[in-house]
This record gives sequence, C-alpha cells and structure tokens, in this order.
Amino acid sequence: MLVALFALASSACAGNAVPKELLGSWIFRESSGMDLPAECHKIRLEFTPDGNLIGFSGEQRFTTKVSIARRDGMFIVHTDKIIEHNDKPNCQGRSAEYVASHFVDDMYFEYFDRDGAVLRIYIWTKESGRLSEFVRARPKNPELGRQGR
Repeated sequence: MLVALFALASSACAGNAVPKELLGSWIFRESSGMDLPAECHKIRLEFTPDGNLIGFSGEQRFTTKVSIARRDGMFIVHTDKIIEHNDKPNCQGRSAEYVASHFVDDMYFEYFDRDGAVLRIYIWTKESGRLSEFVRARPKNPELGRQGR
C-alpha cells in the first residue's frame, strides 16, 4: 500500500485544475493495517497550483501526471504518467524504479475539515478499509495556504 501511495503521490492534473481542497502540502499522520518504519512518518504530498502532485518519501522525490474527478463526495485520482523522480530510495529503502513499477492507476481521496484539514487516501476503494491519513501542513508560503482553503 505504501508503494502505491507514494507512487501516486507525485502527480500533475491533466486537463483540469487541482481542486482547492487538495491544493497545498500534506503530512503523513497514520495508516491502517501497516507497520511502517519511523522514517515513513515523514512522508509528504504536495499538490501545486500548476497541477503537480509531488511525493516525498525518505530521500525519494516523485512527480507524476494525474487526472482528478469527483464522485460520491470523493476525489478519484488517476495516474496518467510519471514525469520524473530523483532515483533515490524511499522510506522503506525501495528504489525509484521499484516504486514506478508498482504504481496504482486509481486512488480515492476523501477530504475533511475538522479542526484542520484531513485527507484520507484509499487504495482501491473506500470499502477496502486500507487508507493513509494526511493533515494539511502549515504553509511556508501564506499565499498557497489561502488558495487551499
């Protein structure tokens, strides 16, 4: 699941803007059913205003193209293609090539705003119960923070 999560986590929106709920930087909080190394608790995802989703895990940085659609109160994020990676290992020590070869085509994002923004990311479907949860990072750039609200 973590490989799929990180594989997706580096993407650009093809043909549509990044929804304002997703825009900005997200920091890993927890994951269901996975015992992760401490280094993996520093995973970060970043949706940028120009339509990129960049994933940071360990030394690894991944950027991919995605398409985003809304369905039943969720965002379906489809991986279109890998744009680039820095060829470094992720937080589990997996190579960028390994991560690239294990991308999941579709992931489901659920946005909540409870005492701060929360983003749940499901592999396969919400019913699978397999999810990772991220919280919105405090923006270093105040303009980016305002765009994401």
